[in-house]
Amino acid sequence: MSACIGVLGLLVLGVAAAPASAGTRADEIGAAEWYEAADDAVAEIEATDWAAISAQQGCRLVDVEVTEVVDPELNAAIGAPADLAVPVVEREERCGGLDSSMVAGSGLRTTVAPGSDCSTTSGPGTLCISRSGSYVTTSFRYNGSGTVKAYLRIYKISSSASGCPTGTTLATSSTASYSNGTQRSLSVYAPSSGAFSSYVWRYVALNHYTAWGSACGVL
Repeated sequence: MSACIGVLGLLVLGVAAAPASAGTRADEIGAAEWYEAADDAVAEIEATDWAAISAQQGCRLVDVEVTEVVDPELNAAIGAPADLAVPVVEREERCGGLDSSMVAGSGLRTTVAPGSDCSTTSGPGTLCISRSGSYVTTSFRYNGSGTVKAYLRIYKISSSASGCPTGTTLATSSTASYSNGTQRSLSVYAPSSGAFSSYVWRYVALNHYTAWGSACGVL
């Protein structure tokens, strides 16, 4: 596993939830507890067999990159230490046909439903969002022709939201190329349950991106 530790300009993280028990406000959590939670997140990453996770979807892991991200403004907003670093994971995979876990729904939503979600996208492709342990993960698999560039973004949203909106940005992947069979995944540390959405944004021209699809769920 290759690890890139530092702050990347294209990778921004806001902490999704405080590492606290129910009834404890974020401003009541001590710095030591925040740092301990971040250390636990790193330990969970180190113990994760990312290749096995990719294989479960019929894919071969090409690369995995771990980045510790510091966002002082967002840390201040949630009462965390300004220098708190939280890990984000990006994976690149090569895949065959879609497996049953990535069967996409109709894409028509009236409310955010409990559990994982997959949706067909333009391109064509499939975008999924799910939870594994303390992480929320979105994966986009491109099944079209030619090569496109796009990035993934995970949002925290209201569980009573209509459709599948954007919300507070939790993590953004780097912009990368996709060809037929390419799948890229973005995982963000989000220890508390809640509603999340993910979007794939395709590069059009002159730093302009357009939404290609979304997925959402209460995870």
